[in-house]
Amino acid sequence: MSDTLSALLGANLAAAVAVALAMVLRRPVRRLFGPRVAYGLWLLVPLFAAAMLTPARVVTVWRPAVGPAQVAAHADAAFDASTLSLGLWLAGAVSALAWLVWRQAQFARAVRAGRAGPAVVGVLRPRIVVPDDFASRYTPREQTVVLAHEQTHIARHDSRINGLVALARCVGWFNPAAHLMASALRADQEFACDADVVAAHPAARRSYAEAMLKTQLAGRPLPLGCYWPAAATHPLAERIALLSRRAPGPIGRRVGGALVLAIALGGAIGVWAARPPQIVLAVLPAPPRPQILLANPAAARPTRPAHIGKVAPASPPRPAPEPPVAITPTPVDLPPAAEDPAPPVLTEATDDPALRPEARRLLPPGAFARPFRPPRVRALANWSSVEPGLAVRVLATMTDPDGVPLTTDLTAFGSQSAYRVGYVERNSSRYKLFTSVVQRGDQLHVTAALNPSFGPFVSGAVDLAPGETGSIRLPNGLEVTVTPTVRPETPEEAAEGRGPRRVDVFRVAQAS
Repeated sequence: MSDTLSALLGANLAAAVAVALAMVLRRPVRRLFGPRVAYGLWLLVPLFAAAMLTPARVVTVWRPAVGPAQVAAHADAAFDASTLSLGLWLAGAVSALAWLVWRQAQFARAVRAGRAGPAVVGVLRPRIVVPDDFASRYTPREQTVVLAHEQTHIARHDSRINGLVALARCVGWFNPAAHLMASALRADQEFACDADVVAAHPAARRSYAEAMLKTQLAGRPLPLGCYWPAAATHPLAERIALLSRRAPGPIGRRVGGALVLAIALGGAIGVWAARPPQIVLAVLPAPPRPQILLANPAAARPTRPAHIGKVAPASPPRPAPEPPVAITPTPVDLPPAAEDPAPPVLTEATDDPALRPEARRLLPPGAFARPFRPPRVRALANWSSVEPGLAVRVLATMTDPDGVPLTTDLTAFGSQSAYRVGYVERNSSRYKLFTSVVQRGDQLHVTAALNPSFGPFVSGAVDLAPGETGSIRLPNGLEVTVTPTVRPETPEEAAEGRGPRRVDVFRVAQAS
């Protein structure tokens, strides 16, 4: 119901703008191009209203999920307000319709009594009505032009147009512009009809003016139909004055009609373009659980390291519940940097599960033993939390919307949180990739973000096991591939963490 009320208010606002524009232009257009062109200015009203009812452009806004209680409370409040407003509008529309029916019934009684007319009554089947003294009140020439006037109304479908205007007044009963439009449109309608009759009977101008002065109206005006509004002195005087004015030629009328049509279409397009876009709120989907791929599927669930320098093997995916296999942690000696083994060559026809093609997503053995010392990165290092004695490396890669690759490779230590080591490679991208990791027992909670705030609209997270590769979908639709790996801290790293923690200037290694 709130959508109905919003559409109604928008259409009435656009119609009010169109009425104001038509009221400003009707006199200059009538003077330059004639009454028939000025009557066409009222085409602005339905076109402007239709532009507000046409579907607007759609803008999708992604947001986190809202709790059911919050949604229900908001919906109940909106329902109460919209129901009250809709009931008030319906009451006013029914009252306006009842008043219109009563006026039409009063005019119908005057017609049956022979006191109404000349006029055109009826919407579906228009017909001409004249008073009982029509033959005695008007001369034969006056009768001819009066009947020609009413026939012109029927030929131009003016009674049907007036029926639509009456309906618009009932729907927009609260809009003063709707009632102003009804009065001004009727006057322009009569001016245009007078111009057509005078163009068809140029020698009957005087008789036409005398017939206007003799016209007797019913006690009440006609809501659905066409009549001569002589009760208003100013429109009648203006109608008689227009009879003596020279009408524009065909070229002038065509130019004026084209100008009016251009104003109407251009204004309608401008109204549609000025509408606020339709905001569609979409709930961010939860990232899919990535498939666990381990370098050694035969390894069992890891146990917590008993001391520094030991590491437990990674656990394989558990497709079905089965008794856990107890594995005793064994020391792992890191190879020297000079003897770092090269990554294995992966082929399709190997029997070793660790060398099959799906293992290509994993880090090669000895990835942490490098012949160079990675630079320290102090950006948001305290956002990461690693268990004492361990080091967690997070390798994150993505491609920005321009196709530029980004890489963030940082290692956090359990002995300290003053800095991490690694690098951030942006190339020429306008984006920058930030990561953090929180170790929770056997799980690593990895977060990726596009700015240091790590806010919900620029970040995403996933829980992974050590050595597992996962995907994080950011709110803007970009995909970040992350791989966390756990190793024990070296004695040098542990000793440095126990030393005085001196915070240097902020420095991030950035590739050019």
